[in-house]
Amino acid sequence: MAFARLRRVLESEYSVNLRSDQALVNRVLAKINRRAQEFVQKGEPAPPTKNPTVVASIQAQPRWTLRAISLLHKIGTLTTPAWLNLSQLSASWATRRYFWAIPDGAGGPQEFRLSEDARRLDFHQKTLLSDEFGIGMAGLVMEQLFNAPFFVDVSVALDDPAVYQNVRQAGEAQPDYLMWGEDPQSTYFVVECKGCQTTSSESMNQLRRGLEQVPSLVFGTGGRAVMTLVVATNLGEDRTTVFVLDPPGNDPDDTDAPSSNEREKVSKRTGERTWEIPNAAEFERRTQLSQESELLKWARLFNQALERDSELSHRGSQVRLPDFEPQTRITDLGTYRGRSTPLFPELGHGSLSLFTGVEEELLARIVERSAAVRRVARAIQEQVTHQNLRETSPYRSLSRNGTCMIVEGIE
Repeated sequence: MAFARLRRVLESEYSVNLRSDQALVNRVLAKINRRAQEFVQKGEPAPPTKNPTVVASIQAQPRWTLRAISLLHKIGTLTTPAWLNLSQLSASWATRRYFWAIPDGAGGPQEFRLSEDARRLDFHQKTLLSDEFGIGMAGLVMEQLFNAPFFVDVSVALDDPAVYQNVRQAGEAQPDYLMWGEDPQSTYFVVECKGCQTTSSESMNQLRRGLEQVPSLVFGTGGRAVMTLVVATNLGEDRTTVFVLDPPGNDPDDTDAPSSNEREKVSKRTGERTWEIPNAAEFERRTQLSQESELLKWARLFNQALERDSELSHRGSQVRLPDFEPQTRITDLGTYRGRSTPLFPELGHGSLSLFTGVEEELLARIVERSAAVRRVARAIQEQVTHQNLRETSPYRSLSRNGTCMIVEGIE
C-alpha cells in the first residue's frame, strides 16, 4: 500500500497560491501596530521591526505548480545538520518521514495540502512538520522563482556563532538563510522561513514576527545587492498559500568607512538587526566553503566536507566518518555521483531506494578545490533552469544547485 501511494504522490502535480499584495501588507501592518500599542500600554518599548513592501514578481504570479519530489528534495538539503554524524541521515529522511504527509493525488493535478493523517498529529509534531514544510517551500520558491538555489545559514557566513542566539533563545526556531544564484552579479537573499497549519491570521502573526527577526546585510564596499524576504507558508485544510513580503533593509547606524582592522573582519553589528560586511571577499569565501561542504555531504564524501568545516571555526571538532565510494547515475541533463540507500526496507520493499548525488563535473572540481567550481555551477544552474516540469520524470529531482534526488525501483 505504501509503495502504491508513494508512486501516486510522486506522479501528481500540486498547485500552490502565492500572495504578495497591498492587502497583505495592510494586514501585517495592522498586526505590527496592534502589538506596538500593547507595549505602549505596558510602558515598554516596542520591538524594532521593518515595514514590509510588496514583492512585484510574486504579485504577478498568483499560482505555482510543483512536484512532491522537488519539495522533499529541498527539505532534505536545507535541513541537513552541520554535524557530520547527523548529516549522513539527511538525504533520505525527508522522503521517509514526510511523503505520507502529502495527499494522495491519484497521479493527477490538485491543490497542495496536507494529508488527513498529517493534520491529525499532536500539536508539537504538527508544529515541527509545519516548520520544515515552511523551510522547504520557501527554499523551492527561491530556487524556482528567484533563481537562487544556493544557500547557507546566515550565521555561518557572518563568522559569529552567537549572531542569532537571542532569536533562538526567544523560541523562534526558524533559521535565517542566505540564498543566491551563482552569477557573480546575482542578489543575496536573506530569507526568514515560517510555516503553520492554522488560520491566515496566524500567518500574519508569523510574518510580523519575521519582520522583527530577519537581519539586514549591508556591504561596506563592493559585494552583491542584498534583498531580505519573509516567506510564510500556510498549510490550509483545502489549499496552501505562500505569503512573501520584502522588508527593506535599515541603514546602518554607523556609516563611516571601515577601518583597516574592521576590514579584516567578516562582519560587524551596526544596528539591532543590521550587519555591515566590510570584507566582501571573505564573506564570499565563507559562503562558498559552506556550500561546498553541503554538496560534499549530499554526495557522502564526509571527510572532504570535514576539511571545509574545519575552516569554518565555529563548528568545532567532529567525529570522522568514512567516505563512501561514489556510485553513478546518468540522467538526460547530466551524470551524477553519489550513493543509493534503501528507502523502506522495513516495509518489505527491498528494491526501493533513494539515490542522492551531485553533478559529476561539479563534484570533481569541488574535490580538487579548482577555481572552475563557480563556472561549472553557473552552467548547471542555467541548464537545469530550463528543464520542463512535464517532460521530467516524477521520480527524479534535479536542483539548480547541482544536487539530485532519485527514487529508484518504483518504475
